[in-house]
Amino acid sequence: MKDDSDNIKPLGITFKSPPAEDAPQLEIVRDYSQCNHSWHVTGGKVRQASYLMREGEAEVECGLCGTRLDPLFVLAQLARHEAQWQRHREIHQDEMKRLNERTRTKCQHCGKLTRISRR
Repeated sequence: MKDDSDNIKPLGITFKSPPAEDAPQLEIVRDYSQCNHSWHVTGGKVRQASYLMREGEAEVECGLCGTRLDPLFVLAQLARHEAQWQRHREIHQDEMKRLNERTRTKCQHCGKLTRISRR
């Protein structure tokens, strides 16, 4: 076989170096100085996000910053709020049940046990 190295011409293309093994391929950026579409701190107060939806459109808009959001992101946020509300509701109901079973309590003034008035 004949050596064709004289006929090979370089294309002038440089290839990218492969990514480093320690660098992540995908990184989630969480810059909370901007709106995170769930809540935002302005003037020392935490503002809960509201979501603006228009009928017939497949996008949702953040009520805090006006950014168009993925509807599945908004659905996940609302589901998280619903689950948290449900947990708090169950805790409250258990506490009210426990308090309703009590018939006496300790007086703050004299320290004696007194009956609880059920008016």
